[in-house]
Amino acid sequence: MKHVVEEPLPRERQDPPAEGTRLLGLKANLAKFFLLAALVPPATVAIARRASELEGADAAAGWTAAIIAIGSGSAIAGALIAGWAADLGARTLRSRWWVLFGGTALGVLALAWMSLSRSGWELAAGWGLAQGGLSGAIAVSRALLTHVSAVHRERSAVVMIAVSSVGLLVPIAMLMLFPGSAWGTTICLALCAAAVPAIALTRTSPRTGDRDRARASVPAREADRTAAPRMSWVAVLVLGFSSQVALSAYLTYHPLDIVARLGLDWDRATQAGTLVLAVALLGLVGAATVMLILPRMLRSTLPLLSIAGVLLVTGLILRAMTASLVPLALAGLLSGIAIGISTTLLFTAALALTTSERAGWRLGVYSAVIGIGQLIGPSLVLGVVIAIRGVPDYSTLFLLLAVIPFGWITIAIVLMLRQRRRDALRSC
Repeated sequence: MKHVVEEPLPRERQDPPAEGTRLLGLKANLAKFFLLAALVPPATVAIARRASELEGADAAAGWTAAIIAIGSGSAIAGALIAGWAADLGARTLRSRWWVLFGGTALGVLALAWMSLSRSGWELAAGWGLAQGGLSGAIAVSRALLTHVSAVHRERSAVVMIAVSSVGLLVPIAMLMLFPGSAWGTTICLALCAAAVPAIALTRTSPRTGDRDRARASVPAREADRTAAPRMSWVAVLVLGFSSQVALSAYLTYHPLDIVARLGLDWDRATQAGTLVLAVALLGLVGAATVMLILPRMLRSTLPLLSIAGVLLVTGLILRAMTASLVPLALAGLLSGIAIGISTTLLFTAALALTTSERAGWRLGVYSAVIGIGQLIGPSLVLGVVIAIRGVPDYSTLFLLLAVIPFGWITIAIVLMLRQRRRDALRSC
């Protein structure tokens, strides 16, 4: 039976109203904003500093790597469990907000425990619980975007990358101004993250959630699908994994490298290190913003990956070769732009390959693969450096990380050459 043009589509075939989807995208982005911001102080400064205070400077690098690895392993489990839970039962918007709230509440309690830890083992256990809860909540915040209408989904995905990165600037700015307030900062930000789903739940009735499920469970029509980068699911996971290996190792050893490279005490090193990270995040936000303004750039997947690889290689080599703050900031800027490009491409591709019916599990897998990269990265890279140099040499570490974006460049060039060859054969 043909549908009359003037007649509204049946309820199960209608997209949510544009205003509603924009508001949902705003809430999901705000939740991820605070969730990622809450993880910054421990990951960049507080864990390394507390490990140094509790276990001694000589053992700090090993303890930091072990604690970050435990947290990354818990993040993998948290993303998978939260994704599975988000797909249970009715799979409504309301039920997914409840899962996000539960993970955030667990993270708040764990961060409070970490702030009172008196041993490396307590610090590790607290970080494991915090990462499990908050990373699971982040995975669900990504899944919430599949409830946004198809025509707004790609923009919401790019905005999520940009807004999340801006959120990282908030704790970094606070650490620059108050270098000794890392634990208070992270707990306050986590409480703000818990407030977002709490407010969303009070404003989302069960009936509205049921209607949302009916709309979201039907795949979008082909004409309404987002024109995200044409990448296979395996390619998205492999590239996401490799980028997180580099990023996690960079962030894990960044504070210790600043102390050793610039010869500063912890308070001054915290200010210098957060300045470098702030510049890097400005580069990341700038790259995501440009891609938001010029969405056609998202179609040039392979050339952009090549550019990102070149920028990251340059930034890592510069980081390894310098011993002053200005070149370190420039290296951070180049690396931030590279990560901004690659992260935006990968997330928009992952979202485009996902339907809301299985959004929790599929984006939970995406988050888990990223978490595996975070788990393997610090310990793997440090182990290779120690095997080469015999000691934790940070210049060698950053040079070793530069091998990873070389892989991006190689893969992109090979695929572009294959595409040109196929196009040439078709034209014959």
